[in-house]
Amino acid sequence: MMYLRECPKCNGDLNAEEDIHGKYVSCMQCGYLKDVSSEDSNTLAGKTFVIDAPKAAKKRQKKVRQAA
Repeated sequence: MMYLRECPKCNGDLNAEEDIHGKYVSCMQCGYLKDVSSEDSNTLAGKTFVIDAPKAAKKRQKKVRQAA
């Protein structure tokens, strides 16, 4: 799971992962790494983020010259 702009060091994006040693979060931008205990995982849970998709560019309309 990703937590956008939640890194305490650089305000980068945190990625929650798990390996054989347990759960941890790591920052994709600066490399910040923190082990997460079961109690700490509740602090990040429940945060909701809205990601705005980029709007499509408006198509230009060609000007048509009138024949004189």
